[in-house]
Amino acid sequence: MEKSLLDYFVLIRKKLWMIGLFVLLSCLTTFYVSKTFVEPVYKANTQVLVSSSMKSEAAIDLNEVSMSLNLIESYKEIMKSDHTINLLLQNHPEFNLTQKQLLKNLKVSSTDKTQIIKMEFEDKSYEKAVVITKALADTFISEVPSLMNMNNVKILSSSDPAIKPLPINSSVAINLAVSFILSAMAAIGVFFFLENMNDTIRSEKEAEHSIGLPVLSSIGTIKKNQIGKPAKAASREVGEQTYATVK
Repeated sequence: MEKSLLDYFVLIRKKLWMIGLFVLLSCLTTFYVSKTFVEPVYKANTQVLVSSSMKSEAAIDLNEVSMSLNLIESYKEIMKSDHTINLLLQNHPEFNLTQKQLLKNLKVSSTDKTQIIKMEFEDKSYEKAVVITKALADTFISEVPSLMNMNNVKILSSSDPAIKPLPINSSVAINLAVSFILSAMAAIGVFFFLENMNDTIRSEKEAEHSIGLPVLSSIGTIKKNQIGKPAKAASREVGEQTYATVK
């Protein structure tokens, strides 16, 4: 039997306390896990600008800009190279990181047709992430002249350690909001599935649909304290047509 939206609304209203209890337990579990087991991870970045070769009295032309764009991919590989990373770690033993750990949390990227390279680093300490990206940029800039015989890179911008952003692995509030929505959808979906799997006749409407005949009368729920007491007579006006009695 196909149910209307009103039928589904009535079903949800009857089981609203069960759905609410499931959502509450889900949100409490999410809050506990977020506070106990999930450590916040922050991301900091530093941007460097690749300009034309710095000459004292020469004007920048399109050929020099084009050459700078072609150097972007090479510079990105140099930033992640063993030479640059090892030099960074040697100069900053306080980072207490291995080359593998640093490269795992480091991302070097650039936007097409720009001369900007962005270095991003993820860490549980935002201040440490800021220092690492800045130190990597300084190390790279100091090595470019000897490696490429050029001096055309400078720091464009860097994350401010005084302005702490939200963690990238979501905050407790976001986790709770997601948990509330997903648990409510799951509870309602499971409830509708169980209702559709249950073929018990629970209303006159379902009885009429099952046997194809109008219901003449129905017997309500009889409580134990009503057994043995005379039942009140009930009558209903009916038309002249075939009827069936459902027990």
